Amino acid sequence: MKNNLTEKQKMALSAISDYIKKYGLSPTLDELRKLLKLNAISSVQRHLSALKKKGYLTTEKNKSRGIKPQIDIGEIVNIPLVGNIACGVPLMAEENIEAYIPVKKAKLTGDTSHYFFLRAIGDSMDLAGIDNGDFVLVKKTNYANVGSRIVALIGNEATIKKYTLEKGAIKLVPESSNPKNKPLYFFEDIIIQGTVYDVIKNKN
Repeated sequence: MKNNLTEKQKMALSAISDYIKKYGLSPTLDELRKLLKLNAISSVQRHLSALKKKGYLTTEKNKSRGIKPQIDIGEIVNIPLVGNIACGVPLMAEENIEAYIPVKKAKLTGDTSHYFFLRAIGDSMDLAGIDNGDFVLVKKTNYANVGSRIVALIGNEATIKKYTLEKGAIKLVPESSNPKNKPLYFFEDIIIQGTVYDVIKNKN
């Protein structure tokens, strides 16, 4: 079984695959550096070395276009990484999008435009496997089932919590090892942006 890839390694592999599909040959190190918006060739070589160790590609020595993917990574879609979410501003508004993270289309269900990523901040969901800096894949919806993990908009801040009900109130529960993180109670409807679909660990 192949090791999991970091987001930067996925982006490198996706860039190589897209380039080959478009031009029929592999990119040079400098072309790949530009595609990945890196400053140095050494950074490209580091990603390629990791991908070789994990069995995703081979490289031919003394050949400028010697990068060869070893597996079909499938159709890739770019899912937006959303930064600040504000009331009244469309979720996918350009000013909200920080970057894009490539994801295998086969991993998603339904319309791929209904997904977005948030970067987790803090430790309020660490017991649910969501740590500070992780990338949380969210499927857009304005409702949720009790017990699901949701992204709720509280003021101008998006928060990830477990959605529960208690005595007529909406209770958003942290799943945290830190006792400072407390539940939030709401006695009127809240704005639900989506439900947690997956988590990609940030290993950097």
